[in-house]
Amino acid sequence: MKRRVYLYQKDINHEISELFNNLGENIIVESIGNDVMTILDSDYYNPEPIDLVSFQELIQDDFGREVSIFIEPYLDEEFSLGKDIRDILYLLPFGVYFFEDVITYVVLKNILDLKQKIKRYISEKNNEDVIYTVREFIENNMNSSLSAKKLYMHRNTLNYRIENFIDATNINVKTFKGANAIYMLYKY
Repeated sequence: MKRRVYLYQKDINHEISELFNNLGENIIVESIGNDVMTILDSDYYNPEPIDLVSFQELIQDDFGREVSIFIEPYLDEEFSLGKDIRDILYLLPFGVYFFEDVITYVVLKNILDLKQKIKRYISEKNNEDVIYTVREFIENNMNSSLSAKKLYMHRNTLNYRIENFIDATNINVKTFKGANAIYMLYKY
């Protein structure tokens, strides 16, 4: 399993690319553009993986440079929305972003093209029943018992559909951040 990490910084500093080049054989700098550096992270099976989130603070503190970092979910195949999200990195406030964070930002900033692509991505990964079940689960304050009752289904069926959604999309709707992202995506 692997993921790409996109780092945005106006005029990327050479020392920052060297920092990532020296992290080990599982972290490889794929490309360096004028403002975006792409890093391939295949460190999934490491029991003590490198904390890429802390690198944003390190770069800010040690180099005095603000950066935005988007971290894709670990997948066996290529994350189809990675390049689209990379293209809006310059719009994001400086910080570290995961898929759920980007969904929320896209909805708030009303970036319609990317919003539609995200919905299409979710639809390709799940059937309409699963998406409807997840939306109802969120609408019922993530209460499995109440949701199952309102949907006239067994609670195990509800949990099975929710787990399938999480596995397929890498959006954990059992957490506030994941539930909020999906709620906002389909509500607004």
